[in-house]
Amino acid sequence: MTDARFPERYLSDRRVLKLKPDVFRGWVLTTAWSVSNRTDGYVAQDDLPLLPFMPQNGPATLVSLDLWAAVEGGWLISDFEQTQTSKHDLEVLDNMRRAQRQKKARQRAAKGSTPSFSDVPGDSTGDVYPGTSRGRVPEDKTGEERPGRDQEKWFVENETGEITDPAPSVPAGSSVTTWAVAPIGRMACKVPGCSTDVSEISADVCWSQDDAHNAYRDQHGWGSAA
Repeated sequence: MTDARFPERYLSDRRVLKLKPDVFRGWVLTTAWSVSNRTDGYVAQDDLPLLPFMPQNGPATLVSLDLWAAVEGGWLISDFEQTQTSKHDLEVLDNMRRAQRQKKARQRAAKGSTPSFSDVPGDSTGDVYPGTSRGRVPEDKTGEERPGRDQEKWFVENETGEITDPAPSVPAGSSVTTWAVAPIGRMACKVPGCSTDVSEISADVCWSQDDAHNAYRDQHGWGSAA
């Protein structure tokens, strides 16, 4: 869209103030017409019928007040070069806008054709679902990594095989940094760090008699194994 300008100084310009309303209107609209048609202020005699609301005595009046200048084949709007945007400048702006559109189109095309990878199962877009991080460990709803969390550790629910967060509780007096994961089809002992298969045992803990196993039995009211 191209806009014509009406300088503030015209509000006190003696030439403009002497115009009759019909000539003033024709002069203003002809200026906008010239900008829109990119004639650089030139008004050909053949174009006079195309000018909106220009009275018959308009051109002669405008010439007498030095608002138009008579030239070969028509008229030239005075002050056009100082107050309006030229055809050359409009073409430069058009080329700049076209270059920007083409640049953005190339960027969108390049972005759409770039393969992306994700650690989220089933996600082929490369985007991260809300509530998950870009690491390997499920995170909170902020999607941010938690301090001190090793992203290479997996915390698995033995019964369901699902990744759980936070990690299983650790009995008092012991420390565990990783948890044993039973192979698919097996039931591992509930004591952290023990991977003994208890699928054939009618209990969630194996028969080991170390402190960790005895503490787990006491905690759940089972007592030590005989």
